[in-house]
Amino acid sequence: MSLIGRYIATHRRGRLVRLVARKCARFLDCYENADDYAFDHNGEAFVLRAWSRFGFSCIFDVGANVGDWTRLARQAFPAAAIHCFEIMPDTAAELRRGVEGVKGVMVNDFGLADREGEVPLRYFPQVSSITTMTEYPHEFPHRTAVGRVMTGDAYVASRNVERVEMIKLDVEGAESLVLAGLSDTFAAGKVDVVQFEYGKVSILTKFLLRDFHAFFSERGYRVGKVYPDHVEFREYEFAHEDFRGSNFVAVRREREDLITAVA
Repeated sequence: MSLIGRYIATHRRGRLVRLVARKCARFLDCYENADDYAFDHNGEAFVLRAWSRFGFSCIFDVGANVGDWTRLARQAFPAAAIHCFEIMPDTAAELRRGVEGVKGVMVNDFGLADREGEVPLRYFPQVSSITTMTEYPHEFPHRTAVGRVMTGDAYVASRNVERVEMIKLDVEGAESLVLAGLSDTFAAGKVDVVQFEYGKVSILTKFLLRDFHAFFSERGYRVGKVYPDHVEFREYEFAHEDFRGSNFVAVRREREDLITAVA
């Protein structure tokens, strides 16, 4: 450790050192695009615009909430069939009302997982987007609820879906379950892109960023982190396991056109 490093470590209770530490932590949060879930400036809208010229025809919005991302996807891909999945019944009803009359949008009032049946939920009426199967300690009041799930493989088969160009996952800790339930669909090479979230909920689920990388690498995808104006594709390093949040994409390696468009 350098002399300045030793000084900081031995003076960490000092007011100035604490102030600098807070400023540095905030700087790194901004640098890593941490915990920004506003589509317009966190990079999600950028990705959709960059890929709009490729004319996706089938999109899965898993964890659609009230349809904000769906509406962005509809603007980017006006001809796509968009399959929305919302596990919380109250929110699914609001979603259905919000996209009523929007051509090509199908609302499913159930979620995707690794099995079929019912699952317990924590529903946050004030912030419905953070409804979760986990016990994440959000500050908002919640009530217990029950949602229905089925596997993505079963859904794909029941709807005769030939290809899903993009799957967006916003499922508050259920990512590993959704991916497991789509194992046959991935094995058949039917998915080009997956957008997923990673953050502190991985501490509870124990499905780490390392596990996302392993899952997708084994199936021929490159993984990149989404920033406001680009995606940084990179191999996994322990330093990336920072739980800072934000969005990632996994793109099939042979779709170099999609990778180049956002890199």
